[in-house]
Amino acid sequence: MSDKNPHSSHWPWLIAVAVIAFLLAAPVWAQVGGDAAGTAAAVVNPEQYGGWVLSPAIVAIVLAIATRQVVPSLFLGVIVAAFMLYRLDAGASATWWQLGLGTAERTVETFVIGACTDSGHVKVMVFTLVIGGMVGVVGACGGTRALVNVIARGAGSRRGGQLTAWFAGLVVFFDDYANSMIVGPTMQPICDRLKISRAKLSYIVDSTAAPVASLALIGTWVGAELGYIREGMVDVAAHGTPAFLANVDAWQAFVYSIPYRFYAVLAIVMVMLIAVTNRDFGPMRKAEVEPDEGRDDRGAVEVADDVTGHWTLAAIPIGVLVVVTVLVLVWPGMVARRAAIANGEAFPLAQMFANADSYNAILYGAFAAASVAVIVAVGSRHLKLGAAIDALTAGMARVFPAIVVLVLAWALSAGGVDLHVGQVVSMWLAEKGFSLQWLPLGVFASAAFVSFATGTSWGTMGILCPMVVRVAADLGAALPPEEALPLFYASVGSVLSGSIFGDHCSPISDTTVLSAIASGCPLGTHVWTQLPYALVTAVVAMGVGDTMCSKFEHSPWIGLAAGSVVLFVIVRLLGKKLTVEQT
Repeated sequence: MSDKNPHSSHWPWLIAVAVIAFLLAAPVWAQVGGDAAGTAAAVVNPEQYGGWVLSPAIVAIVLAIATRQVVPSLFLGVIVAAFMLYRLDAGASATWWQLGLGTAERTVETFVIGACTDSGHVKVMVFTLVIGGMVGVVGACGGTRALVNVIARGAGSRRGGQLTAWFAGLVVFFDDYANSMIVGPTMQPICDRLKISRAKLSYIVDSTAAPVASLALIGTWVGAELGYIREGMVDVAAHGTPAFLANVDAWQAFVYSIPYRFYAVLAIVMVMLIAVTNRDFGPMRKAEVEPDEGRDDRGAVEVADDVTGHWTLAAIPIGVLVVVTVLVLVWPGMVARRAAIANGEAFPLAQMFANADSYNAILYGAFAAASVAVIVAVGSRHLKLGAAIDALTAGMARVFPAIVVLVLAWALSAGGVDLHVGQVVSMWLAEKGFSLQWLPLGVFASAAFVSFATGTSWGTMGILCPMVVRVAADLGAALPPEEALPLFYASVGSVLSGSIFGDHCSPISDTTVLSAIASGCPLGTHVWTQLPYALVTAVVAMGVGDTMCSKFEHSPWIGLAAGSVVLFVIVRLLGKKLTVEQT
């Protein structure tokens, strides 16, 4: 077996695990659906599968991590979901030919084509391609190399390069998509120069995308998070608001829950500790020792060696991308603010992003940036128009393979929605009857599991957050207000933070995929190398944060401080420096 193809030995595993999954599920599936008399129409609830609704996500995730073959793993997961759903519709009387044809039809037409025709998904695909084209033009005219040289003056070492990427991720706080697609391409050549692996860059980008955006008081996330909390508060009010929540609204619950979002905060802290100490462990350590291995240069930023450009050739398009994205994000809020002021109504600053459409923002930002990149390159006579267009299309071509992964991830997520994965997990949580003191821990674990299995943080929040608000309110009604209110905020923070876990590291999360694309790292490598860091952070967040603060009634700030110290100790004990410092 050739060493040049490290994935070839994984195919037997891929086939074996898929077959085993089907065989194990077959006895359960055989008992689901209508009978031979044709009563299928009466039994169409996917929840009757019980825990088996997790089969598609488990097949895809396990195979993607174990084999590093993401596309076939995702596709097999979609097929399993389509089979289970068609089995419900067709009933027990369906023949295997019917099941096979029906599964194929649902896989292709419902899930794959459906993922490609969703307007939001189309915008993501288009702006990914357009930004790929922009960085292709900037690289071809020499702007990337010039900008790298300027930025690298403050990042002359591996430590400096990692901290620069981390800080850039904090600055682009308003949207996770924008964060990934701006920071990744900008820092990629710098990290290559400093011998920082693409795996490390994609980890930094991913860890400062959703975690940062979810904590921001101004951005595309706050409106959705407030909306989910508000849904729960309305449900609470409909059944009688308990005394301890009499003066609490959705905005207060959102703000006061921020210190309890231990995973989101500690994920950001973990990146800083890895950068400052310059230590790594697990698969990331191997990636850092061999930084030239495991690249995916199909989506890499092209840096011209024979073209001398000016740093403004890159800075101007990137600046346009940021400015236009922010302007499109805030424009609906500005219009609403003018109307509110004209009517003498209050309009909090946070509401500026309440009606923002992050898809439109990054889409228009990408088109504006790509157009400016071509105009600047041609106008400065660094490229002729034909060469600029060739560089644009070449940049798009490099990121196209990743679009396939995005489409399959969306298809699998849609299958999970149709199978009612979230509802099944939610009912299981409610049936266990957690006490309020343990509710934050249980909520975080459940939200982390659901978000990892489905690859969507917003979907997880939408499913769990209203229910958690209601459950926390009901359980807190029997406690003194001084005890109930902190636990209520902790429960809200736990569901919002736990939902970030999957968005941060699930191989079927669009943010995970985009971070890998933007950093020029294969998705399987990105997931495999960052997963130990994410799991360590999650365990610390649950142990030092959710458990200590909720059970022993400590301040969340103490939990964050203690969690940071524990992470530092873990990095020092498990992490190792490279034998030679790269400068």
